[in-house]
Amino acid sequence: MFRLHRHAASLCAWRLLQALAFTLFLSTLATAAEPAGAQPKGPLQVSRQPGGLAAVQHLQVFEDTTRALTIEQVRTPQQEARFTFPDDPLKGKESDRVLWFKLQMRLADPANAADVQREWLLLVPTVSTHDLRFYGPFDENGQPLAAPVTTGMRHPWATRPAASEQMAWRFKLPGPGVYTAYFRVESTFARIYDVTVWDPADYLQSTQDKRMFDGVSYGVLIGLMVYGLVLLLVFGEGLYAYYMLSCVCGLLALSSINGHALRYPFAHWPEAAGIAYTAGPALWAICKLQFGRRLLRLRHFAPPLDRLVQVFTLTLALAIPYAHWGAHPLLTFRLVQLSVVASTVVMVVGALVAMRRRYWPAVLYFFGVALLLAGVGTIVVASWGLIAWAPGQMNVSQGALVAELVVFAVAMASRLRLVLRSEQALTARTQQLVEALGTDALTGATSRAGFESRGDEWLQKAQPFTLMLLDLDGFKGVNDAHGHAAGDAVLVATAQRLRQQLRADDVVARLGGDEFAILVLGNPSRETLGVMAQRMIEACSAPVDYEGRAVAVGMSLGIACHPQDGDTLARLLRAADRAMYHTKQQRHGLAFTFASDIGAGHSAHALHPAAHPARPPVPESRHERHASR
Repeated sequence: MFRLHRHAASLCAWRLLQALAFTLFLSTLATAAEPAGAQPKGPLQVSRQPGGLAAVQHLQVFEDTTRALTIEQVRTPQQEARFTFPDDPLKGKESDRVLWFKLQMRLADPANAADVQREWLLLVPTVSTHDLRFYGPFDENGQPLAAPVTTGMRHPWATRPAASEQMAWRFKLPGPGVYTAYFRVESTFARIYDVTVWDPADYLQSTQDKRMFDGVSYGVLIGLMVYGLVLLLVFGEGLYAYYMLSCVCGLLALSSINGHALRYPFAHWPEAAGIAYTAGPALWAICKLQFGRRLLRLRHFAPPLDRLVQVFTLTLALAIPYAHWGAHPLLTFRLVQLSVVASTVVMVVGALVAMRRRYWPAVLYFFGVALLLAGVGTIVVASWGLIAWAPGQMNVSQGALVAELVVFAVAMASRLRLVLRSEQALTARTQQLVEALGTDALTGATSRAGFESRGDEWLQKAQPFTLMLLDLDGFKGVNDAHGHAAGDAVLVATAQRLRQQLRADDVVARLGGDEFAILVLGNPSRETLGVMAQRMIEACSAPVDYEGRAVAVGMSLGIACHPQDGDTLARLLRAADRAMYHTKQQRHGLAFTFASDIGAGHSAHALHPAAHPARPPVPESRHERHASR
């Protein structure tokens, strides 16, 4: 049955991989087969659209290879002739370059006074643009209607004209005619953007769902981070440290990609926001890899994969500073992307290997990594220009990252259950071994097995000895009032005090619960045994200090001598047990009783007035029942 479940889980995981790969392949083919966009006829007809007015098909573009052209130079006939309409604007590879865009617009209804007076937003959906400059709009006479606007990641948040995470520019079209707007993009990840024109109120309304989604994502990540921190503080294991850091770096990466890092913590420090944007994804990938190799125990299950993961980790660590300060940041970023995707595939393989070794937290890890591979794979492939950009791709990747960390949290819980079961089994085995060695694990006294072994040894050698059987009065009340930890402290103290009152050859044993047995070697007189019993009772009646509270119990004791009261250990135990019960049944403060006194009708020795609860007489002692089994 176990092999059947393992085979089913492995087959399910393999089918999921096939489905993900096939879906991505079909998406690529479908996008590649899309016909090229038709050349637009005339300028963009601007009108209010609740979902925004698509303008990308009306964009003209050219690349400034000099990276130094000014707006005056761009508007010369020679440079104007370089503007062209791309055939498939949303399907293009990101690259480190400077692009100039040109958009001609006119009001769809110039007679509409609301549109004439309305302020519009030109939205360029990017947060990673280093420098973005808007010019115009220019009227048909070539006169600018507004001053230029410069913003971007290299500039403080206050430069954003619409206070939006994405680049949004405010403009007006004051009447009939064709107006021309230009904007210049300088970015490591420059491409043609899905530009839209909005009414400001509509745009603000459209961002509410995105803001809600971002807030929920950040909240989940913060909760998972706290969860990892708690586990780290409790267990102190590196696995939980890397999980917590994965959540921290994932939060840093998402807030940077969404533009919130520049808006909130680094509003006046754009350089820090740029470093967070560059380093966040790589740091998240590093922490995720280190978490995965520990959770999957790759060093144990798949050493070659473990070494490969370490290579990816080193590569990502070296890429972080070079991506920000090196000469080829885009090339380095591509290396980071490739490392993330390749290392994720390696971790999927590692999870499959661990699953085959019956390590079941790997099943959950596999599905978490598969979710991430599906979500991040789409955005990476789009950035390589293989498929067209879509508005929801970033949300899919963001959701996949959060979902992966949630699944990882469940995987850690599964691992904790395995560790707990393993520790319980180890504790039980340790207890068995301790018992086999004749030592009680709690008190350090001799165990029942050790007591029986020593007693049988003395009987075989025909050595005289005395058996004292005792239990604690009021012990249940200690557990009820102060807890079992207090009861354990009383048992440990009792064993130590008994040991101090005896000779080296004598034996102190804990038979179970609050019951102790003592074997006194030799043939001491009744008076000597009485003095020993008195010392033990007085020593054990002293309060035990537990967390600043004085905890006290009484003691009842029965004494049986070999060979007078029994010639076997079982008979001696029965005799001592009856004598101990006799002590408890008396209402005269008796502390111990000799077994021989019960049959002879002698009174037991009264050592000190201690009230002991009476038990009803039983026809058979616990040791008789134990011996009968």
